Amino acid sequence: MNLSEFSIKKPVSILVAMLVFITIGVISLLKLPLEMMPDISFPGLMVQVPYPSSSPEEVERVITRPIEDILATVNNLDTLSSSSSASSASINLQFKAGTNMDLASMQIRDKIDQIRGNLPRDIEQIRIRRFSMNDRPVINFSITMPGDLDDLFYWSEYYITQQLERIEGVANVDLRGIRAKVLNVYLKPEIFYSSSIRINDLIDTIRNNNVNVSAGYVEEGSMRYAARVPGELKVLDQVKTLPVNEKGLTVGDVARVTYDYPIKEDYNRMDGRETVRFEIYRASNANIVDVCRKVKEAMARIQANEPNLRDMSVVYYRDQSEDILKSLNDLTWSGIIGGVLAVIVLLFFLRKFRTTLIIAAAIPIAMVFTFSFMYLYRTIFRANVSINIISLSGLMMAVGMLVDNSVVVLENIFRLRQEKGLSPLQASLQGASEVSGAVTASTFSTLVVFVSLGFMSQSGFGRFMQDFALTISLALIASLLVSLSFIPLSGSRFLAGKTKEKARWLVKLTSLYERIIRFTISTWKTKLLVAGLAVLIFVASYLLLNSIEKEMMFGGEEREVSLSVYMPRTFSLEQMNALFTEYEQIVLNHKDDLALDHLTVEFGVRGMRQGRYRGSLNLDLRDEGPTVAEVRDRLKALLPVRAGILYEYGQRFGRGGFGRGTSVDLIGMDFTKLTELAPGIIERLRAVPNVEDITSDLEGGDTQLLVQVDRAKAENLGVNSRLIAQTVSSSLSDRAIGKFKTENREIDIIMKIQSEDGFSEEDLRNISLRTQDKSVPISAISNLSYRLGSSSIRKENKKSKLSIQVNTKTQGIMALTEEIRKVMGSVAFPEGYTWSLGEGFRRFQESQGETTLAIVLALLFIYIIMASLFESFVHPFTILLIVPPAIFGVAVM
Repeated sequence: MNLSEFSIKKPVSILVAMLVFITIGVISLLKLPLEMMPDISFPGLMVQVPYPSSSPEEVERVITRPIEDILATVNNLDTLSSSSSASSASINLQFKAGTNMDLASMQIRDKIDQIRGNLPRDIEQIRIRRFSMNDRPVINFSITMPGDLDDLFYWSEYYITQQLERIEGVANVDLRGIRAKVLNVYLKPEIFYSSSIRINDLIDTIRNNNVNVSAGYVEEGSMRYAARVPGELKVLDQVKTLPVNEKGLTVGDVARVTYDYPIKEDYNRMDGRETVRFEIYRASNANIVDVCRKVKEAMARIQANEPNLRDMSVVYYRDQSEDILKSLNDLTWSGIIGGVLAVIVLLFFLRKFRTTLIIAAAIPIAMVFTFSFMYLYRTIFRANVSINIISLSGLMMAVGMLVDNSVVVLENIFRLRQEKGLSPLQASLQGASEVSGAVTASTFSTLVVFVSLGFMSQSGFGRFMQDFALTISLALIASLLVSLSFIPLSGSRFLAGKTKEKARWLVKLTSLYERIIRFTISTWKTKLLVAGLAVLIFVASYLLLNSIEKEMMFGGEEREVSLSVYMPRTFSLEQMNALFTEYEQIVLNHKDDLALDHLTVEFGVRGMRQGRYRGSLNLDLRDEGPTVAEVRDRLKALLPVRAGILYEYGQRFGRGGFGRGTSVDLIGMDFTKLTELAPGIIERLRAVPNVEDITSDLEGGDTQLLVQVDRAKAENLGVNSRLIAQTVSSSLSDRAIGKFKTENREIDIIMKIQSEDGFSEEDLRNISLRTQDKSVPISAISNLSYRLGSSSIRKENKKSKLSIQVNTKTQGIMALTEEIRKVMGSVAFPEGYTWSLGEGFRRFQESQGETTLAIVLALLFIYIIMASLFESFVHPFTILLIVPPAIFGVAVM
């Protein structure tokens, strides 16, 4: 007894089974996570080591190189790259596809622990992060309050953040624009230098008197007590009164101790006002829409319940839940409209309302079945299946396929009723049985096309297609089950009554088609003509496909525009503030012309790129209004041209994180040699047609003041290079020397021979080193000189790398790379030096190769199914000949 026969003879069992799946489907709709994009984790990890107040060379030598050496032995490692800057080290590890990233992460932690003692002891933390498409904030918002910024910072950090972190589904809350108070120990040069105290000894004094030690247990009779030695510094006066030598000098005598904000070095504003901005990250399996809703509810509750926050203003922006709901709503309506149109077309051809109603009921049933299958697949195989744009697009595409099988079965039942006069029961039994094999074969031949996409697992595009393919595959299975169960059951019960004859126009259309077929096969000339037209169409489609721009991913335009502003190194923070204030006034005065929703600016003396200070303006645009490209052009016309000010316009990366353009990587052992080669190459690349802008790692970061020790003089005076380096570092560094506890948090202790006015070269020359019998200034045992240092030192597989980013506005990545190859082919590289296209192009090549493999496998699987169905090795080729002309339709569309 096949499925169709069982459905007709056991209707109650089938209806109960369908009811179960419909119930599971409805529950699945509520349980499946809602996301913008599939939760794709790439086989890569990043090790980040913050180390402020340093130089790229020092970071590369003492942090990056030891970590690179130990991590190079990790299993399944494909590519190891690193970047060392003046404030941090970053090591990127790309693994081979299929690597267990949980085990890889554990192995990396173990390796780093092995060398932790060899790294600088003032490293506070080492972060290990994974790469994920959804590793970005789900919602951003800013808050402002009237009055002092102290209140804004306090309530943001110690109340609002804690309330938000308690929300189920919230993994992390990041704050932007907040400044934390620190305990500053400003040494008084005139008193400190005249004493016999070494700066390192002073640091050790503070550290040794700021401890909290667990000392074991003490037993007294039957009682057992834990012994502790609390020695933490908790009151500001405790720091000031710490003795620093035998003569009775205290920290307060040789230094000015303050509890205050550090010197302001940057600004963070939204719509012209200083704000605190919150970035909310969700837990891995949390529903984005639910998390965003709970965050908004929590902020409303905080504002209502806390009297001090009644006047707080909250502005939400970059809310993923709104984008998700809007996109899903648009796709849902597209599916509904498509289904309604399909039903109208069927009614037009079948001309019977009951018959059309059966098909119309089959569509939602199959879709609900699909959701139940998605949830069961997620639960059983622990897969990251969710409702997102990709999966829902696949489901909407499958709406037409959901109808196909049901139409074939029902049309055959209807034909038997019409032509042979069979009863509804007999027509349903015979009609479903006759086409069940063909319908199953047809479904599986379509299914294997999407199953073959499962082999696209190496590239990011392949992982997107897996989610797409899974949804369509499950929908096809649901369609097959519905067509062989629900359709025969409904046909046997609801197709009673008289049948209508075929419409005259349909009979005429069928007759016309027969005459065309007879003509095409009547003589060898007509056969040759048809074959020639088919070949011509195939050649035309091939040429059309080659003329279409090729990109890594679809270019979904987000309503955001980003502008980077590069300023001379001579700019002060006050000059930057005046410049960006002018920009803000210009942009905010043209809100309607730019369709502006919110404007955020960031700038300061910390942000460096290409040897210049870098600030940014980010425009979040309203949904309605001019396009992003038009807004960018209007912004170019509005902003003034200033000497020494450079602009870099661009749209933020679209959904999926893929930009338009590629990078050219120069690779060799000596980074200095790469910097000599790069300028000429950049000038050649600027001549490439349609290149919009070029950025690179070429130009350096801070100008460095080198303290070159005269070893002979130093040794004669009883000091060494290590002591000199430690003294200079301790005098200037912003790194914390310890923690100071207040009632509700720990704050950093920062010590410098420096006042709020900064530290000059003359102050550096006057730093004194205490020898056995006297104090010696740095200038007496060293020479000071300036040089331009690198902004960062980048390596790939332990070789130096300099990247040149080439962006294009109109060309696809293939056209751009062909032009780049021509340019780079004319460059003469020294021995041991070479170039390659960047990681983005390598990913693109991987996706192209996987796409070709998927097409070949799909055709092979279809042939196998057709051969088994027809019991012939030749007939499947006849059917596969329709594939080349089909490419013409793809190319034209």
